[in-house]
Amino acid sequence: MTTTLPWWYPYRRHHQPIYHGNPEALGFALDSVGRSIGFIGAAGFLGTALLQLAQREVGCLEEAEECEGRLFGILRPSSLLTTYTIVVGIVSATMLPFLGAVVDYTSHRRKVARGTSITICVLMMPQIYLNQQTWMMVAALQMVVAFTGWAQTMVSHAYLPELTDREDRLNEYTKSFTIINFTSMVLYLATVIGVASWWNLGDVGTAQLAMAVALIVMIPLLSVAWGPLLQPRPPARVLPPGQSLWSAGFVQIYHTGRYIHKNLPTLRWFYTAVAFLDAGINGLVTVTITYMTDQLEFSSTETGLVVLLVLVGSIPGALLASRVALRWDPVRSAMAASILLILNTLTEAIVLKGPGQQMAAYFFSIVWGIGTGWKWTNDRMLASILIPHGQDAELMGTYLFASQCLTWVPPLVFTLMNELGVSQRVGIGTFSIYFGIGVVALWMIGDYRHAVDVAKASSGTVPADVATTAKTTDAVETENR
Repeated sequence: MTTTLPWWYPYRRHHQPIYHGNPEALGFALDSVGRSIGFIGAAGFLGTALLQLAQREVGCLEEAEECEGRLFGILRPSSLLTTYTIVVGIVSATMLPFLGAVVDYTSHRRKVARGTSITICVLMMPQIYLNQQTWMMVAALQMVVAFTGWAQTMVSHAYLPELTDREDRLNEYTKSFTIINFTSMVLYLATVIGVASWWNLGDVGTAQLAMAVALIVMIPLLSVAWGPLLQPRPPARVLPPGQSLWSAGFVQIYHTGRYIHKNLPTLRWFYTAVAFLDAGINGLVTVTITYMTDQLEFSSTETGLVVLLVLVGSIPGALLASRVALRWDPVRSAMAASILLILNTLTEAIVLKGPGQQMAAYFFSIVWGIGTGWKWTNDRMLASILIPHGQDAELMGTYLFASQCLTWVPPLVFTLMNELGVSQRVGIGTFSIYFGIGVVALWMIGDYRHAVDVAKASSGTVPADVATTAKTTDAVETENR
């Protein structure tokens, strides 16, 4: 780790360097902000513009009740975002074990992050020139940017538990990262929405502005983070004989899964809940943007405001999670959060029928933010409680895999229904099924005190074949959401 601070390193008042003079903590914060702004820009503004350009490509008029044209002769324009979400989800889940092996068995961690940073920035540059002639290219580039950014997230989070040996400082850093990340995304969204509204840029112009601002922020932040601040790491262990990096990651997931299934039933059900709940939450983001653009005729600034309200709603959601967990327990609190998501999703599918319902959509967005903030705060609590002490590094990687492995399923189901002509409102309503399965899995954890006792009784070192590549995350993985 760097021991000499750069001359430009920021200081607080009283000449105290930020993050206690830890350059890698600053690098992690800068990388996190850069990645998050890129993600939020695509979600809030680019997706809406791509959908509208795709509709024009097949000859659909804005006033038409339903677009019957087909992209490439096979795909409805309204299936565009969900289709690339399916591809990104499958690629991401497949690459997770491999990236974990790269982190654990090689010294190429920083090289990979530098490569992904350059790739993201280079591929985002053409997106500034989004128009009717370039939208297909931009959509293809955004697909690559999405899973490249996800890969960088995996690699960067490998640094998180290594930033300090002091638990109190790691908690302090984590809170700081969350606040900085949240604040930067809110400022970014507010800036783009404000400028686009003032200059009446339209959907394509707003998307161009959003990508330009994101690049202006990302390039210096990622350059500094992966240049002088975050340092390379040696391999954590030796690759087992006869295994490649690709096979080692999947073998490790298999051994860890068997261990959890046989020895940690409460953790098994928690990971099952995480898999279905996160699949529903992540998929519903894309589906909601699709529905609001295609059926409710939202503009880019209006979908950007929806994303902003979700972020704002997550604050009371996080506070509510702590209060309910104290009054009941974290398991029942997580169930309550999931039930709120079910009710909000079903009500949204029933109430939002067509254009002119912006205020209702904004209300549902705030409730959506409350539910997700509540849910992810509970995830942090339960992960820290249900994972046996001494097995954190091994089992947190499986937690991250659980959160990613099914993200492609809900968009796939929605896309198939959409292509068959089923109402998108019905497609949105089906997301309550994934949340419902999550509630059942949480209920299967059983008595909270018993679950805590099981975790305590299982504390200690796991068998050698279960030592996994899971240093890529900890409970703060949710910082990026």
